[in-house]
Amino acid sequence: MFTITFNIKLFLILLILSFLAISFFFMDFLTIENVKNNKLQIAYFISSHYLISVLLFFISCIVFVNSPIPLAAIIKLLGGFFFGFYLGAFYNIVATIFACLIGFGVSRYAFKDIFERKYYEKLRKIENEIEKNGFYYFLTLRLVMVVPYFLINILAGISRISFKKYLMSTSLGVLPASLIYANGGNKLEEINSIQELFRSDIVFSLILVAFIVYWPILKKRLNARRFG
Repeated sequence: MFTITFNIKLFLILLILSFLAISFFFMDFLTIENVKNNKLQIAYFISSHYLISVLLFFISCIVFVNSPIPLAAIIKLLGGFFFGFYLGAFYNIVATIFACLIGFGVSRYAFKDIFERKYYEKLRKIENEIEKNGFYYFLTLRLVMVVPYFLINILAGISRISFKKYLMSTSLGVLPASLIYANGGNKLEEINSIQELFRSDIVFSLILVAFIVYWPILKKRLNARRFG
């Protein structure tokens, strides 16, 4: 059993390192400007190898959503650019959820001991709270998009949140950003940077939605202080 577990962990480590090495190599090429300059060649490849293109998109999302390398946003943007808004949004949502579930599973079952040593202190004081209200916490973190997804996946994996609550919070939490990226990608010719997607009104709307989601927890805490 130990040998099998060790071999799986070693395989995952080598796989992750390989993907990270490839990511570093392609980092300078994955820019909006380069994509625009090579859109005809990329579009021809996608039309000629559609299923392979979708598979590559999913693999890229899985890698970069669970990586500290900041390329997940550009990949999601390209989903809308090359697949159109509707299919781009669908692929973005499904691929992001799938990527988050893989990150959660790796954190909880493959590298839990390693991640606990590194991140558990951040959760120790509120672990019971996360077990009860983790759905609201992780949904809020997804919505505000301040904490990178790979960290959320790791922290959720080492917490005591149930898989059902994590799946629900992730499925709902990735929707707004996925739609924004797909819409931005569909209009990529009109923008020059990812920052242009998140106008002040969009950011305010996301914060407002996150506040509404977090309100039950905030209300509970305010009542506890008032009557405690």
